Amino acid sequence: MLILGLSSIVTRRVLPALKAMTGIHRIDVATAKAADRAIRDSWVHGDIWEDYSKALDSSSAQLVYVSVVNSDHDRWVHAALERGFHVVVDKPSFLGCDRAMQMVELAASQGKCLAEATVFGYHPQIRVAKQLFGEVGSGPTRISMMLSFPPLDPDNFRYQQSLGGGALWDVGPYLAATSRLFFGVEPETANCNIVARGVTGVDIAFSAMATFPGGRSLIGHFGFDTAYCNQLQLIGESITVQIDRAFTTPPDHANTVRVTGPKEQRIVNVPAADAFFHFFEQVIARMGAGDWRDLTNDLIADSATLDRYRAAAGVI
Repeated sequence: MLILGLSSIVTRRVLPALKAMTGIHRIDVATAKAADRAIRDSWVHGDIWEDYSKALDSSSAQLVYVSVVNSDHDRWVHAALERGFHVVVDKPSFLGCDRAMQMVELAASQGKCLAEATVFGYHPQIRVAKQLFGEVGSGPTRISMMLSFPPLDPDNFRYQQSLGGGALWDVGPYLAATSRLFFGVEPETANCNIVARGVTGVDIAFSAMATFPGGRSLIGHFGFDTAYCNQLQLIGESITVQIDRAFTTPPDHANTVRVTGPKEQRIVNVPAADAFFHFFEQVIARMGAGDWRDLTNDLIADSATLDRYRAAAGVI
């Protein structure tokens, strides 16, 4: 595997997951931090380059993970696909569905996988939630979700519009993926309002509401200007299912799923699990089988849905 960009998410979550996988035998990296002698000398997983293009030309990897600022996803995914790599890209995959479709078409022409790393859906707790609704014979009809956290460092790229910053790009993918996971269709209507902007003018908080076929709906609040809140509530005809830390569950955290019904209240324990590990496990399995249509379809669906929320908020 070749990683483009030694980002915080790569250091904290991606590398530990990859190191635990038997199917990953070598990890190359390209990073501007390679200029730091200490980092260069400490990198023991594979080769290290300071230049991304040289890394793509030189690495013998099969799979590239693109983890650069949002505005550069397009450039480096395109470069990796043209050189014949399978590619995984951080969320949001691309800054617009039109460009996402073009990259999907390029991947198809190369016979390569292109996937977006919105990984929370691969955590076993999501499967548990679906199974609980399966037991009562009906799915959720209402979704309430919140993902909001305190302000980031002022120099974080998420405060820069030109770098693809803003809360909608940063946490909007969770909004899009949640309805896909539990409703399986795009919204009939999508409404979104920016509720706060930072000093740079970029959106730092938003609220969204959408309706779906069959009388279903979703409401959510998102941003990086509040105390920490990370919660998913699924309401059905006969039960309510609630998961805390649903979207960024630490890999060493044994979580719980709370179920409330007319005759019961119970807690289902979910052992600690690494969503990134399970995501990459599926990507590699799809590569081996030569069929990654579900990963591609998820990327397209989430990109199209996010475009609708951005249009409703007036930020496209």
